[in-house]
Amino acid sequence: MNFKVRQLINDSKFIIRYSILFLFLLISSCSNPYKNLSKTEYSADNIKQIPYALPFSEKTLIYKADISFYKNDISGLLIMKKIDNNIYRIALTTQFGLKIFDFELNHGTLNVKYCAEYLDKKVIINTFQNDFNLLLIQNQVKNIFIIENPERNQKIWQLESGKLNYNYIQNTDSEKIENISFKKRNSEKISVGLYNYQDNIPGNITLEHHNIKLKMNLKLIQ
Repeated sequence: MNFKVRQLINDSKFIIRYSILFLFLLISSCSNPYKNLSKTEYSADNIKQIPYALPFSEKTLIYKADISFYKNDISGLLIMKKIDNNIYRIALTTQFGLKIFDFELNHGTLNVKYCAEYLDKKVIINTFQNDFNLLLIQNQVKNIFIIENPERNQKIWQLESGKLNYNYIQNTDSEKIENISFKKRNSEKISVGLYNYQDNIPGNITLEHHNIKLKMNLKLIQ
C-alpha cells in the first residue's frame, strides 16, 4: 500500500471519528435543555413542596378516560382515591359500572386486585405502574432540584434517581404544574400535559408514551 493510499485512509478515519464525536456532543447538548440553567438542590423530604395537588388530594377523583394501547381502545371512568400516605386505590370501570381493572398503588408498587384478562400481562401492568407513579409522584428518588427558566416562565422540579429524571414543570405565572416528563439518560419516555385546573386539581390530563403506542386522555367529572 503506497503512502498516498495510507494517508487517505488515515484522513478518512480521522474525519469519521471526529464527526461521530461532534454528533454525540450535539445530541447531548440538545437533549438536556436545562444544562445551563440555575439549579438548586433540596432534600427528597421536600417533595410535598411541589405545587401539584393531585397526589395529596383527599377527594375521590373521577375522570372520564380514553386509553389507546396498540390496537385496544378503552373508554370508561377512572377513579382515584388516596386511602393512606402513599397508598392509592385506582380503578377503571365501564360507563355501566363493570370493572376493567382495580389496582392498589402502595408506595410505588402496583398490586392487582382485579384486571380484565386482555390487560393482565406483566408488561402492561408495569406500564400502568410507571404511569400512575408519575401522575401521583410515587417514584423513589434521591434528590430534588429546582431549576429556574425565567425566559420560559418556568420552574422545573427535577426528581432524580440514578439516570432517571422526573420533571414537574411549573408555569410561574399560573403557579400550576402544566407538564410532567419522565426521562432516562435524557431520552424522554413519557410526557404529560395538565390543563384546566379546578380547585388545584387538573381538569384535563393527557399522557403519552414515546417508545410504545400508549396514550391516555383524562377529563375530570368529579
